[in-house]
Amino acid sequence: MQAHRWHSVVAGVVVLLVGSFLATSWLASRLDSLDRERLVKDALREMKREGHQQQPADKYARIDDIPGLPGYTETEPGQTRATIEEPAHKAPKPTRVAAVAASERPAWRRNAVPFGDLYARPLIAIVIDDVGLDRPRSKRAWELPGPITLSFLPYAKNLQEQAKAARAHGNELMLHMPMEPMGHADPGPNALLTSLSENEIRQRATTDLDSFDGYVGVNNHMGSRFTTSRPAMGVVLRLLKARGLLFLDSRTTAQSVGETLAQELGVPTVSRNVFLDDDESLGAVKHQLAETEEVARRQGVAIAIGHPHENTLQALAAWLPALAAKGFAQAPVTAALRKRNGWD
Repeated sequence: MQAHRWHSVVAGVVVLLVGSFLATSWLASRLDSLDRERLVKDALREMKREGHQQQPADKYARIDDIPGLPGYTETEPGQTRATIEEPAHKAPKPTRVAAVAASERPAWRRNAVPFGDLYARPLIAIVIDDVGLDRPRSKRAWELPGPITLSFLPYAKNLQEQAKAARAHGNELMLHMPMEPMGHADPGPNALLTSLSENEIRQRATTDLDSFDGYVGVNNHMGSRFTTSRPAMGVVLRLLKARGLLFLDSRTTAQSVGETLAQELGVPTVSRNVFLDDDESLGAVKHQLAETEEVARRQGVAIAIGHPHENTLQALAAWLPALAAKGFAQAPVTAALRKRNGWD
């Protein structure tokens, strides 16, 4: 051992150096492999992200197709939704309603789209309900030849931003307030129910009314049960009166007390005449547009309600530009209200 001591030291040093070199090489190789795996995973994630971003924004054909949302339609089983007509020369509403209309710039007048001669031609007001959820088709609706009246659901995202964009295109805005239907259809979050106390109805309605601003009034989303209840509707209509808003009765049921009670309480009010897309087929929508023309010819004004469905938007895009040549004036819902009530 003593004779070979230096040889042993040299051999030990050599073994340590070789071992360190091999260990370092293995560790470097392993780290390089892990780094490559990380880069590959990052690249795959980026590719997936870009793929999602490149998907067309116009993804859903109907609000009903959006995952996780209830079926949004005014159509309810067993409900007859016939065209509603009024006398061609309807007498003005009671004087207290006229007084509300003539008061100093209520919200329905401040936020109205200006409209001139009410009586030169028959008026047609197109109202698009359920706006705000399916954003690509909502945008297509407010980019139609106007003025269109757009009724926004209060639980849509970025509601104020959407409403501002719609108004910038010269359209009139409304709030589409969810109300209890007959049957088991889901009217959506924060809906007004007949089972709620007056205070709960007031709280829910106030939340909806505060969801955005710049609108002229309210119409009911569903509501074939709620709009038949005088006590429940009375709570809502008194809130509208206090805010200077109008009420458009969508008339999802023939038993609705909405318009009658609004008149009694002094709330500016009007009812729809035609539903455009209970049947969403293109042929059916075109038939209802022709029906709208006939109603306008007979009574001087017609209010038609549709939804941002593909065939409805397609039919309106082709039909609206031809209205003037047919002798009609396209109008916001406030103009229809003024003409029906004989208000300047």
